[in-house]
Amino acid sequence: MAEPDPLQEYLAARTAADQDAMTAAALRLAAVGQQFGTHPGRLPTLLHEAYHQATGTGRTRLAVALARSWVYGGHPDRAVPFAAEAVAQAERGADAALLAEALDAQLLVHWGPDQLAERSRIAGRLEETVAHLPATSARMSAHLWRLTTALENLDALAVQRQLRALDLLALEDGGSRVAFFAASRRGMHALLVGDLDAARAALAVARRTGAEAGEADAEAIEHTLIAGIARQERDRDTLAGEAAAYVAFGIGEGIASIAAEGAVLWLAAGEPAPARAVLDQLTGTGLSALPRDVDWLLSVTQLVDVALGTGATEPVVEGVRLLEPYAGRGVVNAGAVAFAGVVEEYLARSYAALGEPDRARSWADRAAAGYQRLGATWWQQRLRDRPELAGTTPAHAGPTTPARAESLRAHLWPGPDGIWTVGPDGAAVPVRAMKGFQYLRLLLSRPDTELTAQQLSDWAAGHPGAGVEQSGVDEVIDRQALLAYRTRLDEIDAELDEAVSWADQASTDRLRAERDALLAEVSAATGLHGRPRRTASSGERARVAVRKALAAALERITDLDPALGRLLTDTVRTGAVCRYRPDPARPVRWQLTPPAPPAS
Repeated sequence: MAEPDPLQEYLAARTAADQDAMTAAALRLAAVGQQFGTHPGRLPTLLHEAYHQATGTGRTRLAVALARSWVYGGHPDRAVPFAAEAVAQAERGADAALLAEALDAQLLVHWGPDQLAERSRIAGRLEETVAHLPATSARMSAHLWRLTTALENLDALAVQRQLRALDLLALEDGGSRVAFFAASRRGMHALLVGDLDAARAALAVARRTGAEAGEADAEAIEHTLIAGIARQERDRDTLAGEAAAYVAFGIGEGIASIAAEGAVLWLAAGEPAPARAVLDQLTGTGLSALPRDVDWLLSVTQLVDVALGTGATEPVVEGVRLLEPYAGRGVVNAGAVAFAGVVEEYLARSYAALGEPDRARSWADRAAAGYQRLGATWWQQRLRDRPELAGTTPAHAGPTTPARAESLRAHLWPGPDGIWTVGPDGAAVPVRAMKGFQYLRLLLSRPDTELTAQQLSDWAAGHPGAGVEQSGVDEVIDRQALLAYRTRLDEIDAELDEAVSWADQASTDRLRAERDALLAEVSAATGLHGRPRRTASSGERARVAVRKALAAALERITDLDPALGRLLTDTVRTGAVCRYRPDPARPVRWQLTPPAPPAS
Protein backbone atom coordinates (compact mmCIF):
# COMPACT_ATOMS: atom_id res chain seq x y z
CA MET A 1 0.00 0.00 0.00
CA ALA A 2 1.45 3.39 -1.03
CA GLU A 3 2.41 5.88 1.66
CA PRO A 4 0.03 8.87 1.89
CA ASP A 5 1.25 12.00 0.12
CA PRO A 6 1.95 14.63 2.82
CA LEU A 7 1.30 17.46 0.34
CA GLN A 8 -2.19 16.14 -0.42
CA GLU A 9 -2.75 15.64 3.31
CA TYR A 10 -1.73 19.24 3.91
CA LEU A 11 -4.02 20.62 1.21
CA ALA A 12 -6.93 18.55 2.52
CA ALA A 13 -6.29 19.77 6.08
CA ARG A 14 -6.18 23.37 4.86
CA THR A 15 -9.52 22.94 3.06
CA ALA A 16 -11.02 21.46 6.22
CA ALA A 17 -9.48 24.27 8.35
CA ASP A 18 -7.99 21.52 10.56
CA GLN A 19 -5.07 23.31 12.21
CA ASP A 20 -3.64 20.25 13.94
CA ALA A 21 -3.73 18.22 10.74
CA MET A 22 -2.09 21.07 8.83
CA THR A 23 0.73 21.18 11.38
CA ALA A 24 1.26 17.42 11.27
CA ALA A 25 1.26 17.32 7.45
CA ALA A 26 3.59 20.33 7.20
CA LEU A 27 6.07 18.66 9.54
CA ARG A 28 5.95 15.48 7.44
CA LEU A 29 6.58 17.55 4.32
CA ALA A 30 9.62 19.10 5.97
CA ALA A 31 10.93 15.67 6.99
CA VAL A 32 10.82 14.18 3.49
CA GLY A 33 10.64 17.14 1.16
CA GLN A 34 14.15 18.58 0.98
CA GLN A 35 17.74 17.52 0.45
CA PHE A 36 20.63 19.54 1.84
CA GLY A 37 21.84 22.11 -0.67
CA THR A 38 18.69 22.18 -2.77
CA HIS A 39 16.34 25.11 -3.24
CA PRO A 40 13.46 24.76 -0.76
CA GLY A 41 10.86 25.44 -3.45
CA ARG A 42 7.33 25.68 -2.10
CA LEU A 43 8.16 24.16 1.28
CA PRO A 44 8.81 27.42 3.23
CA THR A 45 5.54 28.87 1.94
CA LEU A 46 3.55 25.93 3.29
CA LEU A 47 5.48 25.88 6.55
CA HIS A 48 4.93 29.62 7.02
CA GLU A 49 1.21 29.20 6.43
CA ALA A 50 0.92 26.43 9.02
CA TYR A 51 3.25 28.24 11.44
CA HIS A 52 1.15 31.41 11.50
CA GLN A 53 -1.94 29.42 12.45
CA ALA A 54 -0.34 27.04 14.94
CA THR A 55 -0.04 27.47 18.68
CA GLY A 56 1.88 25.74 21.46
CA THR A 57 4.35 22.98 20.66
CA GLY A 58 3.08 22.74 17.09
CA ARG A 59 4.20 26.31 16.41
CA THR A 60 7.58 25.60 18.00
CA ARG A 61 8.16 22.51 15.84
CA LEU A 62 7.16 24.45 12.74
CA ALA A 63 9.66 27.18 13.69
CA VAL A 64 12.32 24.45 13.86
CA ALA A 65 11.25 23.13 10.45
CA LEU A 66 11.35 26.62 8.93
CA ALA A 67 14.84 27.24 10.29
CA ARG A 68 16.08 23.96 8.82
CA SER A 69 14.38 24.59 5.50
CA TRP A 70 16.00 27.98 5.03
CA VAL A 71 19.46 26.74 6.04
CA TYR A 72 19.19 23.69 3.78
CA GLY A 73 18.19 26.02 0.95
CA GLY A 74 21.21 28.27 1.48
CA HIS A 75 19.53 31.16 3.36
CA PRO A 76 20.70 30.88 7.00
CA ASP A 77 19.96 34.56 7.65
CA ARG A 78 16.25 33.89 7.13
CA ALA A 79 16.45 30.98 9.57
CA VAL A 80 17.78 32.99 12.54
CA PRO A 81 14.50 34.35 14.00
CA PHE A 82 12.76 30.98 13.74
CA ALA A 83 15.58 29.15 15.52
CA ALA A 84 15.66 31.79 18.26
CA GLU A 85 11.90 31.57 18.77
CA ALA A 86 12.02 27.78 18.90
CA VAL A 87 14.68 27.77 21.63
CA ALA A 88 12.87 30.41 23.68
CA GLN A 89 9.52 28.62 23.44
CA ALA A 90 11.02 25.23 24.28
CA GLU A 91 12.80 26.67 27.32
CA ARG A 92 9.56 28.19 28.55
CA GLY A 93 7.77 24.89 28.20
CA ALA A 94 10.53 22.91 29.96
CA ASP A 95 10.22 20.25 27.25
CA ALA A 96 13.64 18.61 26.86
CA ALA A 97 12.77 16.80 23.63
CA LEU A 98 11.45 19.98 22.06
CA LEU A 99 14.45 21.95 23.33
CA ALA A 100 16.73 19.39 21.67
CA GLU A 101 15.00 19.99 18.32
CA ALA A 102 15.30 23.74 18.80
CA LEU A 103 19.00 23.60 19.74
CA ASP A 104 19.64 21.51 16.65
CA ALA A 105 18.05 24.25 14.55
CA GLN A 106 20.04 26.91 16.40
CA LEU A 107 23.24 25.03 15.55
CA LEU A 108 22.33 25.18 11.88
CA VAL A 109 22.16 28.97 11.92
CA HIS A 110 25.50 29.19 13.78
CA TRP A 111 27.36 27.12 11.21
CA GLY A 112 29.35 29.97 9.69
CA PRO A 113 33.16 30.13 9.73
CA ASP A 114 33.30 32.69 12.55
CA GLN A 115 30.97 30.86 14.91
CA LEU A 116 32.93 27.74 15.89
CA ALA A 117 33.14 28.73 19.55
CA GLU A 118 29.38 29.35 19.74
CA ARG A 119 28.70 26.19 17.74
CA SER A 120 30.83 24.16 20.15
CA ARG A 121 29.00 25.68 23.12
CA ILE A 122 25.53 24.94 21.73
CA ALA A 123 26.58 21.42 20.74
CA GLY A 124 27.67 20.80 24.33
CA ARG A 125 24.35 22.08 25.61
CA LEU A 126 22.49 19.86 23.15
CA GLU A 127 24.43 16.82 24.33
CA GLU A 128 23.51 17.61 27.95
CA THR A 129 19.85 18.15 27.03
CA VAL A 130 19.45 14.79 25.28
CA ALA A 131 21.50 12.70 27.72
CA HIS A 132 18.40 11.27 29.45
CA LEU A 133 15.99 11.27 26.53
CA PRO A 134 14.76 7.89 25.28
CA ALA A 135 14.45 9.07 21.66
CA THR A 136 17.50 7.90 19.74
CA SER A 137 17.00 10.52 17.00
CA ALA A 138 17.68 13.37 19.42
CA ARG A 139 20.79 11.69 20.80
CA MET A 140 22.00 10.93 17.28
CA SER A 141 21.72 14.60 16.34
CA ALA A 142 23.80 15.58 19.38
CA HIS A 143 26.52 13.05 18.53
CA LEU A 144 26.68 14.25 14.92
CA TRP A 145 27.12 17.86 16.01
CA ARG A 146 29.78 16.95 18.56
CA LEU A 147 31.57 14.90 15.88
CA THR A 148 31.52 17.86 13.50
CA THR A 149 32.91 20.34 16.03
CA ALA A 150 35.52 17.80 17.20
CA LEU A 151 36.83 17.50 13.64
CA GLU A 152 36.85 21.27 13.23
CA ASN A 153 38.81 21.57 16.49
CA LEU A 154 41.17 18.67 15.57
CA ASP A 155 40.17 16.86 18.77
CA ALA A 156 40.95 13.21 17.96
CA LEU A 157 39.69 11.75 21.26
CA ALA A 158 36.34 13.52 20.93
CA VAL A 159 36.06 12.24 17.34
CA GLN A 160 36.54 8.66 18.52
CA ARG A 161 34.06 9.09 21.38
CA GLN A 162 31.33 10.34 19.07
CA LEU A 163 31.93 7.62 16.46
CA ARG A 164 31.70 4.99 19.18
CA ALA A 165 28.55 6.63 20.57
CA LEU A 166 26.93 6.47 17.13
CA ASP A 167 27.83 2.78 16.81
CA LEU A 168 26.25 2.00 20.19
CA LEU A 169 23.20 4.07 19.37
CA ALA A 170 22.70 2.14 16.13
CA LEU A 171 22.78 -1.14 18.09
CA GLU A 172 20.33 0.24 20.66
CA ASP A 173 17.92 1.59 18.05
CA GLY A 174 18.02 -1.36 15.66
CA GLY A 175 16.57 0.74 12.83
CA SER A 176 17.94 1.68 9.44
CA ARG A 177 18.15 5.44 9.88
CA VAL A 178 20.56 5.52 12.84
CA ALA A 179 22.56 2.69 11.24
CA PHE A 180 22.87 4.81 8.08
CA PHE A 181 24.27 7.82 9.93
CA ALA A 182 26.65 5.67 12.00
CA ALA A 183 27.96 3.85 8.91
CA SER A 184 28.37 6.99 6.80
CA ARG A 185 30.44 8.72 9.50
CA ARG A 186 32.51 5.58 9.98
CA GLY A 187 33.16 5.73 6.24
CA MET A 188 34.27 9.36 6.55
CA HIS A 189 36.70 8.45 9.32
CA ALA A 190 38.02 5.41 7.46
CA LEU A 191 38.95 7.69 4.57
CA LEU A 192 40.54 10.16 6.97
CA VAL A 193 42.89 7.47 8.31
CA GLY A 194 43.36 5.80 4.91
CA ASP A 195 41.61 2.48 5.66
CA LEU A 196 40.05 1.67 2.28
CA ASP A 197 38.68 -1.73 3.33
CA ALA A 198 36.76 -0.13 6.20
CA ALA A 199 35.59 2.66 3.90
CA ARG A 200 34.18 0.18 1.36
CA ALA A 201 32.43 -1.78 4.10
CA ALA A 202 30.91 1.40 5.51
CA LEU A 203 29.75 2.45 2.04
CA ALA A 204 27.95 -0.87 1.55
CA VAL A 205 26.13 -0.52 4.89
CA ALA A 206 25.28 3.15 4.28
CA ARG A 207 23.95 2.37 0.80
CA ARG A 208 21.67 -0.40 2.10
CA THR A 209 20.42 1.32 5.27
CA GLY A 210 19.96 4.70 3.56
CA ALA A 211 17.68 3.08 0.96
CA GLU A 212 15.74 1.21 3.65
CA ALA A 213 15.25 4.39 5.69
CA GLY A 214 14.31 6.51 2.67
CA GLU A 215 16.83 9.11 3.88
CA ALA A 216 16.76 12.23 1.68
CA ASP A 217 20.53 12.73 1.79
CA ALA A 218 21.42 9.07 1.21
CA GLU A 219 22.36 9.53 -2.46
CA ALA A 220 24.52 12.58 -1.74
CA ILE A 221 26.40 10.78 1.04
CA GLU A 222 26.87 7.74 -1.18
CA HIS A 223 28.48 9.97 -3.82
CA THR A 224 30.75 11.49 -1.17
CA LEU A 225 32.06 8.10 -0.02
CA ILE A 226 32.46 6.81 -3.58
CA ALA A 227 34.46 9.90 -4.55
CA GLY A 228 36.64 9.64 -1.45
CA ILE A 229 37.46 5.99 -2.13
CA ALA A 230 38.16 6.68 -5.81
CA ARG A 231 40.48 9.52 -4.86
CA GLN A 232 42.59 7.31 -2.60
CA GLU A 233 42.58 4.48 -5.17
CA ARG A 234 43.42 6.95 -7.97
CA ASP A 235 40.53 5.59 -10.00
CA ARG A 236 40.41 8.25 -12.69
CA ASP A 237 37.32 6.96 -14.48
CA THR A 238 35.21 6.99 -11.32
CA LEU A 239 36.67 10.36 -10.33
CA ALA A 240 35.70 11.87 -13.68
CA GLY A 241 32.15 10.58 -13.35
CA GLU A 242 31.83 11.90 -9.80
CA ALA A 243 33.39 15.24 -10.79
CA ALA A 244 30.81 15.72 -13.52
CA ALA A 245 27.96 14.83 -11.12
CA TYR A 246 29.26 17.17 -8.39
CA VAL A 247 29.70 20.11 -10.74
CA ALA A 248 26.34 19.61 -12.44
CA PHE A 249 24.55 19.51 -9.08
CA GLY A 250 26.56 22.34 -7.53
CA ILE A 251 26.12 24.71 -10.47
CA GLY A 252 22.51 23.67 -11.04
CA GLU A 253 21.56 24.31 -7.42
CA GLY A 254 23.86 27.30 -6.94
CA ILE A 255 25.91 25.60 -4.19
CA ALA A 256 29.52 26.80 -4.50
CA SER A 257 31.06 24.23 -2.14
CA ILE A 258 29.72 21.23 -4.08
CA ALA A 259 30.85 22.66 -7.43
CA ALA A 260 34.27 23.43 -5.91
CA GLU A 261 34.57 19.86 -4.62
CA GLY A 262 33.73 18.67 -8.13
CA ALA A 263 36.53 20.82 -9.56
CA VAL A 264 38.99 19.20 -7.13
CA LEU A 265 37.79 15.79 -8.33
CA TRP A 266 38.42 16.88 -11.94
CA LEU A 267 42.00 17.67 -10.92
CA ALA A 268 42.37 14.29 -9.23
CA ALA A 269 41.07 12.67 -12.43
CA GLY A 270 43.88 14.36 -14.37
CA GLU A 271 41.53 16.83 -16.10
CA PRO A 272 42.69 20.38 -15.27
CA ALA A 273 40.70 22.09 -18.04
CA PRO A 274 37.18 21.46 -16.63
CA ALA A 275 38.54 22.17 -13.13
CA ARG A 276 39.82 25.57 -14.27
CA ALA A 277 36.49 26.32 -15.96
CA VAL A 278 34.67 25.79 -12.65
CA LEU A 279 37.24 27.94 -10.82
CA ASP A 280 36.78 30.80 -13.27
CA GLN A 281 33.00 30.54 -13.02
CA LEU A 282 32.95 30.60 -9.21
CA THR A 283 35.64 33.28 -8.67
CA GLY A 284 34.70 35.78 -11.34
CA THR A 285 34.23 38.42 -8.63
CA GLY A 286 36.82 36.97 -6.25
CA LEU A 287 36.79 34.53 -3.36
CA SER A 288 35.62 37.29 -1.01
CA ALA A 289 32.27 37.32 -2.79
CA LEU A 290 31.50 33.74 -1.74
CA PRO A 291 28.66 33.56 0.82
CA ARG A 292 29.99 33.04 4.35
CA ASP A 293 27.62 30.15 4.88
CA VAL A 294 27.90 26.68 6.39
CA ASP A 295 30.48 25.58 3.82
CA TRP A 296 32.43 28.81 3.29
CA LEU A 297 35.72 27.38 4.58
CA LEU A 298 35.25 24.29 2.42
CA SER A 299 34.52 26.42 -0.66
CA VAL A 300 37.59 28.63 -0.21
CA THR A 301 40.03 25.78 0.47
CA GLN A 302 38.79 23.71 -2.47
CA LEU A 303 38.98 26.64 -4.87
CA VAL A 304 42.49 27.47 -3.65
CA ASP A 305 43.36 23.82 -4.27
CA VAL A 306 42.10 24.12 -7.86
CA ALA A 307 43.93 27.43 -8.36
CA LEU A 308 47.17 25.80 -7.19
CA GLY A 309 46.62 22.89 -9.54
CA THR A 310 45.85 25.03 -12.58
CA GLY A 311 48.32 27.89 -12.14
CA ALA A 312 45.80 30.60 -11.27
CA THR A 313 47.63 33.13 -9.09
CA GLU A 314 44.98 35.64 -8.01
CA PRO A 315 42.79 33.14 -6.08
CA VAL A 316 45.92 31.89 -4.29
CA VAL A 317 46.92 35.37 -3.15
CA GLU A 318 43.39 36.15 -2.02
CA GLY A 319 43.01 32.71 -0.42
CA VAL A 320 46.05 33.23 1.81
CA ARG A 321 44.55 36.43 3.17
CA LEU A 322 41.17 34.81 3.77
CA LEU A 323 42.45 31.55 5.28
CA GLU A 324 45.18 32.67 7.68
CA PRO A 325 42.71 33.72 10.42
CA TYR A 326 41.34 30.15 10.42
CA ALA A 327 44.59 28.30 11.01
CA GLY A 328 44.19 25.45 13.46
CA ARG A 329 40.90 24.32 11.90
CA GLY A 330 39.90 21.08 10.27
CA VAL A 331 37.91 21.59 7.06
CA VAL A 332 34.70 19.56 7.19
CA ASN A 333 31.72 19.58 4.88
CA ALA A 334 28.16 19.83 6.11
CA GLY A 335 27.44 17.32 8.85
CA ALA A 336 30.95 15.78 8.97
CA VAL A 337 30.25 13.67 5.88
CA ALA A 338 33.76 14.34 4.54
CA PHE A 339 37.04 15.67 5.91
CA ALA A 340 38.96 17.99 3.55
CA GLY A 341 42.25 18.55 5.36
CA VAL A 342 43.52 21.30 7.65
CA VAL A 343 43.75 24.97 6.77
CA GLU A 344 47.53 24.95 7.27
CA GLU A 345 48.09 22.62 4.31
CA TYR A 346 46.42 25.04 1.91
CA LEU A 347 48.49 27.90 3.36
CA ALA A 348 51.72 25.89 3.03
CA ARG A 349 51.07 25.05 -0.60
CA SER A 350 50.00 28.60 -1.36
CA TYR A 351 53.15 30.15 0.08
CA ALA A 352 55.27 27.60 -1.79
CA ALA A 353 53.54 28.60 -5.05
CA LEU A 354 54.08 32.28 -4.24
CA GLY A 355 57.81 31.75 -3.80
CA GLU A 356 58.01 32.08 0.01
CA PRO A 357 59.66 28.81 1.12
CA ASP A 358 60.20 29.80 4.76
CA ARG A 359 56.51 30.51 5.31
CA ALA A 360 55.62 27.39 3.35
CA ARG A 361 57.88 25.32 5.62
CA SER A 362 56.36 26.80 8.79
CA TRP A 363 52.78 26.13 7.66
CA ALA A 364 53.67 22.64 6.40
CA ASP A 365 55.08 21.74 9.81
CA ARG A 366 51.87 22.91 11.44
CA ALA A 367 49.77 20.95 8.95
CA ALA A 368 51.80 17.80 9.67
CA ALA A 369 51.22 18.32 13.40
CA GLY A 370 47.47 18.67 12.86
CA TYR A 371 47.28 15.48 10.80
CA GLN A 372 49.33 13.63 13.39
CA ARG A 373 46.92 14.77 16.12
CA LEU A 374 43.99 13.29 14.18
CA GLY A 375 45.80 10.15 13.01
CA ALA A 376 45.05 11.28 9.45
CA THR A 377 47.65 9.04 7.81
CA TRP A 378 46.39 9.44 4.24
CA TRP A 379 46.51 13.21 4.57
CA GLN A 380 49.98 13.05 6.15
CA GLN A 381 51.30 11.02 3.23
CA ARG A 382 49.59 13.33 0.73
CA LEU A 383 51.28 16.31 2.36
CA ARG A 384 54.71 14.65 2.19
CA ASP A 385 54.19 13.70 -1.45
CA ARG A 386 53.46 17.26 -2.59
CA PRO A 387 56.37 18.17 -4.89
CA GLU A 388 56.07 21.87 -4.11
CA LEU A 389 56.58 21.06 -0.41
CA ALA A 390 59.56 18.74 -0.91
CA GLY A 391 61.85 19.07 2.09
CA THR A 392 59.43 21.17 4.12
CA THR A 393 57.68 18.40 6.09
CA PRO A 394 59.01 15.56 8.28
CA ALA A 395 59.87 12.48 6.22
CA HIS A 396 58.60 10.06 8.86
CA ALA A 397 55.12 9.21 10.07
CA GLY A 398 56.09 8.03 13.52
CA PRO A 399 54.98 9.40 16.87
CA THR A 400 57.92 11.75 17.35
CA THR A 401 57.17 15.42 17.90
CA PRO A 402 56.97 17.49 14.70
CA ALA A 403 59.05 20.59 14.27
CA ARG A 404 57.93 23.28 16.65
CA ALA A 405 55.97 26.05 15.02
CA GLU A 406 57.52 29.50 15.17
CA SER A 407 56.04 31.58 17.99
CA LEU A 408 54.19 34.77 17.25
CA ARG A 409 54.91 37.68 19.58
CA ALA A 410 51.88 39.78 20.40
CA HIS A 411 51.12 42.75 22.64
CA LEU A 412 48.25 43.46 25.01
CA TRP A 413 49.26 45.91 27.72
CA PRO A 414 47.96 49.17 29.24
CA GLY A 415 49.77 52.47 28.92
CA PRO A 416 49.11 55.95 30.26
CA ASP A 417 45.92 57.92 29.65
CA GLY A 418 43.76 54.85 29.11
CA ILE A 419 45.59 53.77 25.94
CA TRP A 420 46.48 50.10 25.36
CA THR A 421 48.99 48.65 22.93
CA VAL A 422 47.35 45.80 21.01
CA GLY A 423 48.45 43.57 18.14
CA PRO A 424 51.27 41.42 16.78
CA ASP A 425 54.88 42.51 17.14
CA GLY A 426 55.73 45.04 14.48
CA ALA A 427 52.08 45.86 13.85
CA ALA A 428 50.77 46.71 17.35
CA VAL A 429 48.70 49.87 17.56
CA PRO A 430 47.41 52.17 20.33
CA VAL A 431 43.79 51.47 21.23
CA ARG A 432 41.50 53.18 23.71
CA ALA A 433 40.88 51.09 26.85
CA MET A 434 38.08 48.53 26.98
CA LYS A 435 37.00 46.60 30.07
CA GLY A 436 37.42 43.35 28.19
CA PHE A 437 41.13 44.00 27.64
CA GLN A 438 41.64 43.71 31.41
CA TYR A 439 39.81 40.39 31.60
CA LEU A 440 41.64 39.06 28.55
CA ARG A 441 45.03 40.11 29.92
CA LEU A 442 44.35 38.21 33.15
CA LEU A 443 43.40 35.06 31.25
CA LEU A 444 46.45 35.27 28.99
CA SER A 445 48.70 35.62 32.03
CA ARG A 446 47.32 32.35 33.45
CA PRO A 447 47.12 29.86 30.55
CA ASP A 448 45.15 26.64 31.15
CA THR A 449 43.77 28.07 34.40
CA GLU A 450 40.03 28.18 35.03
CA LEU A 451 38.91 31.51 36.47
CA THR A 452 35.33 32.30 37.36
CA ALA A 453 33.74 35.40 35.92
CA GLN A 454 33.42 36.70 39.49
CA GLN A 455 37.18 36.28 40.01
CA LEU A 456 37.96 38.14 36.79
CA SER A 457 35.57 40.92 37.75
CA ASP A 458 37.12 41.25 41.21
CA TRP A 459 40.69 41.18 39.92
CA ALA A 460 39.98 43.80 37.27
CA ALA A 461 38.37 46.00 39.95
CA GLY A 462 41.53 45.75 42.06
CA HIS A 463 40.21 43.60 44.92
CA PRO A 464 40.83 39.93 44.06
CA GLY A 465 38.95 37.48 46.22
CA ALA A 466 36.54 40.09 47.52
CA GLY A 467 33.48 38.96 45.61
CA VAL A 468 30.71 37.40 47.69
CA GLU A 469 27.95 35.54 45.89
CA GLN A 470 24.61 37.11 46.67
CA SER A 471 21.46 35.23 45.83
CA GLY A 472 18.76 37.02 43.91
CA VAL A 473 15.70 37.91 45.97
CA ASP A 474 13.34 39.93 43.80
CA GLU A 475 10.89 38.36 41.39
CA VAL A 476 10.68 40.17 38.06
CA ILE A 477 6.87 40.20 38.16
CA ASP A 478 4.68 38.93 40.95
CA ARG A 479 2.81 35.64 40.75
CA GLN A 480 -0.60 37.29 40.50
CA ALA A 481 0.42 39.26 37.43
CA LEU A 482 2.00 36.16 35.91
CA LEU A 483 -1.23 34.19 36.42
CA ALA A 484 -3.19 36.99 34.75
CA TYR A 485 -0.84 36.94 31.76
CA ARG A 486 -1.23 33.20 31.33
CA THR A 487 -5.02 33.39 31.64
CA ARG A 488 -5.13 36.05 28.96
CA LEU A 489 -2.89 33.91 26.71
CA ASP A 490 -5.41 31.06 26.96
CA GLU A 491 -8.19 33.46 26.03
CA ILE A 492 -6.21 34.81 23.07
CA ASP A 493 -5.61 31.28 21.74
CA ALA A 494 -9.35 30.63 21.76
CA GLU A 495 -10.13 33.99 20.13
CA LEU A 496 -7.43 33.37 17.52
CA ASP A 497 -9.01 30.05 16.54
CA GLU A 498 -12.32 31.81 16.01
CA ALA A 499 -10.79 34.73 14.07
CA VAL A 500 -8.88 32.35 11.77
CA SER A 501 -11.98 30.22 11.15
CA TRP A 502 -13.91 33.37 10.17
CA ALA A 503 -11.01 34.64 8.02
CA ASP A 504 -11.04 37.86 10.07
CA GLN A 505 -7.53 39.07 9.20
CA ALA A 506 -7.70 42.30 11.20
CA SER A 507 -8.64 40.48 14.42
CA THR A 508 -6.11 37.77 13.70
CA ASP A 509 -3.25 40.29 13.34
CA ARG A 510 -4.30 42.19 16.46
CA LEU A 511 -4.55 39.04 18.58
CA ARG A 512 -1.22 37.71 17.37
CA ALA A 513 0.48 41.00 18.20
CA GLU A 514 -1.01 40.93 21.70
CA ARG A 515 -0.04 37.28 22.11
CA ASP A 516 3.59 37.95 21.07
CA ALA A 517 3.85 40.87 23.49
CA LEU A 518 2.50 38.81 26.40
CA LEU A 519 4.79 35.90 25.56
CA ALA A 520 7.76 38.26 25.65
CA GLU A 521 6.71 39.47 29.12
CA VAL A 522 6.25 35.93 30.41
CA SER A 523 9.56 34.84 28.88
CA ALA A 524 11.43 37.65 30.58
CA ALA A 525 9.81 36.85 33.90
CA THR A 526 10.06 33.05 34.04
CA GLY A 527 12.77 30.42 34.01
CA LEU A 528 13.03 27.06 32.26
CA HIS A 529 10.34 25.37 34.37
CA GLY A 530 7.90 28.28 34.25
CA ARG A 531 8.71 29.51 37.75
CA PRO A 532 8.94 33.27 38.34
CA ARG A 533 12.44 34.41 37.49
CA ARG A 534 14.33 36.20 40.22
CA THR A 535 16.77 39.01 39.65
CA ALA A 536 20.24 37.80 38.80
CA SER A 537 22.76 36.93 41.51
CA SER A 538 26.10 38.74 41.63
CA GLY A 539 27.72 35.69 40.02
CA GLU A 540 25.25 35.72 37.18
CA ARG A 541 25.67 39.47 36.70
CA ALA A 542 29.44 38.98 36.60
CA ARG A 543 29.10 36.17 34.04
CA VAL A 544 26.99 38.30 31.71
CA ALA A 545 29.16 41.40 32.11
CA VAL A 546 32.45 39.55 31.63
CA ARG A 547 31.17 37.62 28.60
CA LYS A 548 29.96 40.79 26.90
CA ALA A 549 33.16 42.67 27.68
CA LEU A 550 35.37 39.85 26.41
CA ALA A 551 33.28 39.48 23.25
CA ALA A 552 33.64 43.22 22.55
CA ALA A 553 37.41 43.07 23.17
CA LEU A 554 37.85 40.07 20.85
CA GLU A 555 35.78 41.79 18.17
CA ARG A 556 37.98 44.90 18.44
CA ILE A 557 41.17 42.85 18.15
CA THR A 558 39.73 40.99 15.15
CA ASP A 559 39.03 44.33 13.47
CA LEU A 560 42.67 45.32 14.06
CA ASP A 561 44.24 41.99 13.09
CA PRO A 562 41.96 39.17 11.83
CA ALA A 563 44.55 36.39 12.36
CA LEU A 564 45.21 37.36 15.97
CA GLY A 565 41.51 37.83 16.64
CA ARG A 566 40.70 34.40 15.21
CA LEU A 567 43.41 32.77 17.31
CA LEU A 568 42.05 34.37 20.49
CA THR A 569 38.45 33.49 19.59
CA ASP A 570 39.50 29.85 19.17
CA THR A 571 41.48 29.65 22.43
CA VAL A 572 39.54 31.80 24.92
CA ARG A 573 36.45 30.27 26.50
CA THR A 574 33.91 32.36 28.41
CA GLY A 575 30.97 31.63 30.67
CA ALA A 576 30.62 31.14 34.41
CA VAL A 577 34.19 29.78 34.18
CA CYS A 578 36.68 31.30 31.72
CA ARG A 579 39.97 29.93 30.40
CA TYR A 580 42.72 30.62 27.90
CA ARG A 581 43.90 27.36 26.38
CA PRO A 582 46.93 27.97 24.12
CA ASP A 583 47.01 26.18 20.77
CA PRO A 584 50.39 24.38 20.42
CA ALA A 585 50.07 24.60 16.64
CA ARG A 586 49.86 28.42 16.91
CA PRO A 587 52.16 29.40 19.81
CA VAL A 588 52.14 33.00 21.01
CA ARG A 589 54.54 34.87 23.29
CA TRP A 590 52.40 37.52 24.94
CA GLN A 591 53.80 40.88 26.02
CA LEU A 592 51.35 41.78 28.81
CA THR A 593 53.29 44.57 30.55
CA PRO A 594 54.93 47.67 29.10
CA PRO A 595 58.40 46.75 27.85
CA ALA A 596 61.30 48.01 29.87
CA PRO A 597 62.95 51.13 28.46
CA PRO A 598 66.29 50.49 26.74
CA ALA A 599 69.33 50.77 28.95
CA SER A 600 71.06 54.11 28.68
